[in-house]
Amino acid sequence: MSWNTAKKRFQREVENYPKALRDVYLAKTNKYTLPTFETKEWPLAKWERKTKLEQIGFANGDLAYITEGEKKGTVSTIFQYSPEMNSFLLADVTSKKLLPKQNWVEHQSSHLIDYPEYVKREHIKLAAKDKDENGKVYYVVADDVVYKEKYYDERYRRWLPKRFVKNHDSIEIPWPNPPQDPKDDHLSTSQQAAFERTYELQSIAKPPVPTDALLQLRNPYSKHKKRVLSEAQARKVNAPDMPLSDEQKIYLAKKATEPKKVYKNLSEEIQDFIGSRMADHVNKIDNPSLLAHLDALSESKIPDFAKTMKNIEDAELEKQKKLHNQAI
Repeated sequence: MSWNTAKKRFQREVENYPKALRDVYLAKTNKYTLPTFETKEWPLAKWERKTKLEQIGFANGDLAYITEGEKKGTVSTIFQYSPEMNSFLLADVTSKKLLPKQNWVEHQSSHLIDYPEYVKREHIKLAAKDKDENGKVYYVVADDVVYKEKYYDERYRRWLPKRFVKNHDSIEIPWPNPPQDPKDDHLSTSQQAAFERTYELQSIAKPPVPTDALLQLRNPYSKHKKRVLSEAQARKVNAPDMPLSDEQKIYLAKKATEPKKVYKNLSEEIQDFIGSRMADHVNKIDNPSLLAHLDALSESKIPDFAKTMKNIEDAELEKQKKLHNQAI
């Protein structure tokens, strides 16, 4: 049993518990957390989570119109989605939280910080920005979105469906640009170091361990180096013969009394008769596809037929040997 398999036996998967047990476990967990960091809801079960972009309906960089909470009626930008909570982190939705001094980050000078707040999926609507004829910017909010024909998006390097506002097929909301590639920092590995070869290919011609060191790694007096097997080892290698049942003995005795099967070649008359009948049948076929199929079948080799022909040849050779011995 692997360590990962054994570890899962002792893991607590609370998301699979019934709702009543999840609430009890959640209340116990909140006893040991700060009041401003209490968990109000438990994560969704694994089979309820949405992982595909088409299922979520939103992507990082999309504009979202908030319909509930303190920021109701405002438009913000999505920068992260949580499949466990089915919620989003928006750019302008934060709350004041109390953070102990031992958890302060660099340049922090107050116990109160603006902490990102998750917004539920059902509390936001997809929005888009557009300009009118006069160049004035306005927002379009979609109560519902309809997905239509798929296209290959070079930015995401995958197939994505087009998004349209429901009941307004002329209004398309394109997918936003994906996040930019991360920039190199002091923790990044340089390209020169990444391409530097720090290993050596092993070959059977050049063993990785020196010959002089083999005796230190292997026991020359090991029992596995002996060429003689003990009685117990021989019994393990050679399994005992199982005794035959009465039915098996009767069957083998009956098979021994049966005459040996004799293989003989067909006479020339029978071969000519079979060949003429087959030729008459083939001449009546007008379909060229069926004729091509029969030609292919004639060239194919049948294992049972080849085995029978070999038995006939062996029987002929044995017959000739007997005749030769009698003549001598």
